[in-house]
This record gives sequence, C-alpha cells and structure tokens, in this order.
Amino acid sequence: MEIYLDTANDEEVKFAARYGFLDGITTNPSIISREKEEFQQVIQRIDRTIDGKVWCQVTEENAETMYKQGLEMNQWAKNAVIKLPMNENGLEAAYRLRQEHVEVNMTLIYSLSQVVLAAKAGVTYISPYIGRMDDHVLDGQLFIRKAKEIIHACHSDTKIIGASIRSPQVVVELARDGYDAVTMAFPVYKKMFHSSLTVEGLEQFHNDWAYYEHRSL
Repeated sequence: MEIYLDTANDEEVKFAARYGFLDGITTNPSIISREKEEFQQVIQRIDRTIDGKVWCQVTEENAETMYKQGLEMNQWAKNAVIKLPMNENGLEAAYRLRQEHVEVNMTLIYSLSQVVLAAKAGVTYISPYIGRMDDHVLDGQLFIRKAKEIIHACHSDTKIIGASIRSPQVVVELARDGYDAVTMAFPVYKKMFHSSLTVEGLEQFHNDWAYYEHRSL
C-alpha cells in the first residue's frame, strides 16, 4: 500500500523525508494556503526535500484552464500527481491529461456514480474522503469496498487512495483489506509510531540494564 503524508509544512515534510519508505506528499488548496511561499515554490520545495510523488491540485474552474494548469503543474515536480475536482470540468480535464500520460487524481469523490465515470476515464487515482463520509453517517469504508468492486468490474487500473483519515486504526484496516494507497495528516502519522506497551517495555529494559550495570561495578 502506498502511504502519503498530507501536508505542505516544511518541518513535517522534512520529518517525512527521514522515512524513505513513504511514497510522497499530498497537498490541496487549503494546505497550500497556510504557507507563506507562492504555490509553485511550495511544490518545488517539497519536491527538493522528498524522493516520492508530489500531489498538487488545480485551482482553475473550467476544463480548458484546468487542463493547461495541470500541464504546467506537471513540470513543478519530478513525479507530480495532478489533482482535479470530481465534476464535469474536472473529469474532462483529467481525461485529456491522461492522454498526455500525466498522473491524475479525482478528489472529493462522494458517490459511486462518480467512481464509475472516473474508472471509465482511466484516471490514476480517486480519493474518497472516508472521515468526512463517516461524519455524515455514510460509512466511508463500506463506500470504498463498493468502489473497489466497481473499478474491478470496469476493468480499470484506477487506484483508490483513502483520504480524510482520522485514526491509525483506519490505516490498519485499509492496509489489511488490500487498498492501494492512503494519505493522512501529520498527527495521525505520528500516532502510528506509538504504543503505551512499547513505552512500558522499553522502560523495563532500561531499568533492568541500569541494575545490571550497577551490579557489575
């Protein structure tokens, strides 16, 4: 399963770069808006810091300008993924970008009919917002199971990247069920490292070793 960190914060990106097994960084307009640099500078800074894919979302609103902006953004990073909104203009632009061999992601997927269209268009990724679905009693994980069935039935190579992840347990369940990718905010990623039992065990090892060294004097 591909694992991404959802951030543009410089310190968080540098932290992610310490772990070469991560597959890259995802961003969106809300994340970019928190940074002091220009959009292109943010993406290029992330690209210099990590070895993986860098995801950036178009900000234009009609198909032609989305398409042109996507082509431009594709030059901002060595391994760019261009995110487009799941609407009529976004999908038209995504299909055209795919003809240019640009990797694209349809974001804000909330209905199975949207999944059908995205799979048929051959987009690289779709990103259902699992946490937001759960907030509205839509069962995000049930949704992506059905989405996976649809993609398979359409004979599509489209990957599902789970977004809006609220806890490490959701990451575990997606990995167990064989989903393609997941992206998470920095606090969720940090929680994945920790267990109180690990802390307890390390304290025991430390105390036992300190006793052994004292006894050896």
